[in-house]
Amino acid sequence: MIRHIAMLTLKPDAPDTAVQSLEEGLSLLGQTITEIAAYTYGSDLGLRDGNYDFAVVADFENDEDFKIYADHPDHQAFIQDRVAPILEKRVSVQFEI
Repeated sequence: MIRHIAMLTLKPDAPDTAVQSLEEGLSLLGQTITEIAAYTYGSDLGLRDGNYDFAVVADFENDEDFKIYADHPDHQAFIQDRVAPILEKRVSVQFEI
């Protein structure tokens, strides 16, 4: 099983609705991309200074399913339309669980 984690820092001028837009978009992806075995995401709780603003954790049965997700047209549109306009910084990692 492959776990993918992405963490985002939003631009300081990101609209107040940015997180809601991310969550709505991710919810749709979770319903349409069948290769996603498990999907969790949410805003940082603000318990520590310096954290990223938002994180996504997605599990896939294998690396091929992850690649399908990463290249999926709906995922690419989500990045282009909802993430890129508000993104200051992104980091990600994939590892076997």
